[in-house]
Amino acid sequence: MNKIWILVANQAKAQIYASKRLSSKPLLVDELTNEEGAAHPRDLVSDAPGRAFDSHGQGRHAMEPNVGVKEENTRRFVKEIVEQLRAAHLHGNFDRLVVLAAPAMLGVLRKTLSKDLKSTVIGEIPKDMIGQKADRIQAQLEQVFEVAV
Repeated sequence: MNKIWILVANQAKAQIYASKRLSSKPLLVDELTNEEGAAHPRDLVSDAPGRAFDSHGQGRHAMEPNVGVKEENTRRFVKEIVEQLRAAHLHGNFDRLVVLAAPAMLGVLRKTLSKDLKSTVIGEIPKDMIGQKADRIQAQLEQVFEVAV
């Protein structure tokens, strides 16, 4: 039996659905959460930003927190998602994958997926569908793919 898994993800949450066909209503298989995914970068840093002096004059400025903290948090979450997908694929839980992810998340996912997992991807939709009901996800799949796979 061919089984399609549908990954719906953003920086804070990932949902994995299973379906026999893209025209069938998907069933929720698993859910992963990233508590820090929705946090502002300044909330991920432990203390106040440092201060810097102007090279000329008396001015002092607060330095911005490292923007890389948010990206690093997203990369860790994506690695967790990909490891879960890899293990499931090795166990034969799915043979085709569709990815519906927020655009920023989709880019990180593309870079992180192994060759084996990339070969299972039959479609990508750069859209944040977290929080939508299975019917809406199914409708989105049917609209994008236009035919039952």
